[in-house]
Amino acid sequence: MGKATPHLKTISKTLLGIILLFYVFNSKMVDFASLKLILYNPTHLLVAFSFLSFSILCCCLRWFLIIRIQKLSQSFPSIISLTLIGNFFNTFMPGSVGGDLIKAWYIAGREPEKRTRAVFSVLIDRVLGLGVIVCYSAVTLLFFTQWLKGNSQLQITAAVVWIFSSSCLLFSLCFFWPSFWRFSIVNKGLALLHKKRRIGEITDSIMTFKDQFPTLAASILLSIFSVLGTILFNIYLGNLLNINLTYAQYFFIIPLALTASAIPLLPGGLGTGQVAFFTLFKWMGAPNPELGATLCTLLQVYTILFNCSGAICYLKSKRKGTPTSSKETFSNLGSPTPCL
Repeated sequence: MGKATPHLKTISKTLLGIILLFYVFNSKMVDFASLKLILYNPTHLLVAFSFLSFSILCCCLRWFLIIRIQKLSQSFPSIISLTLIGNFFNTFMPGSVGGDLIKAWYIAGREPEKRTRAVFSVLIDRVLGLGVIVCYSAVTLLFFTQWLKGNSQLQITAAVVWIFSSSCLLFSLCFFWPSFWRFSIVNKGLALLHKKRRIGEITDSIMTFKDQFPTLAASILLSIFSVLGTILFNIYLGNLLNINLTYAQYFFIIPLALTASAIPLLPGGLGTGQVAFFTLFKWMGAPNPELGATLCTLLQVYTILFNCSGAICYLKSKRKGTPTSSKETFSNLGSPTPCL
């Protein structure tokens, strides 16, 4: 029964994703006529690849800084290759965690003496990305609280976003405050965590960031630029679709919609992305929320085309071989669960 459970979960998620996709098509949520006109224009493809390349470069630099803090030996070209491989698998595996697992598998195999730190670098990279994405929406809402009046859905969303962002800020202040680590209860907690070897290794990995504020701040700045590039790309596509939204509304909607798209149902966020974009556009009072789903589909098509470039890196890595098998690596490491 234990072995069948993961397969049952995968089947259930896939079925739910297919139902969502059927709902999207059946409700005519996507304007395929507008989609075709834009996709057939090579200029838009060039612009799309430019925006996506910029965001990917920022993400690669961010991860590279993180692995330097973790004292891993991967070069920047290696990080670019692993990132493209991860994005390639994002296209074919449910949600956006699939690519992270592949990245973790590869880097753990290439760092046999520091597997825990290697996998943790993928996790912390994803956490930084998620934190910045949500903070974009949180900061935008601080300046446009009038959107919340009489809108219960947005009020609940705002509460969740602000609580998450405030928690991240509080954690950061405590983490980089030297006096925090002098409290006896904190030291007792650290000693307790080190009683378990694997948990102790993870704790040590976290502690390496304590004295690396400038480098971590640079990583956060790269996340800000990466998300900014993604939002501007969506604004560009939105203008092509004649979507009637302000720039401020994009800065609120896009980060949350992309986060929801990462729910692991179908590969590439198909189905979940369209529903998320449509719903948020509707909550914001957009006169044509179906264009939100069309925008999402356009974004997915360009992203899938771009991510296929990772197949080249994957085939090269297959020819070179991988230092250790996935079974050996993760049996020693445990089962990491990178988040968005």
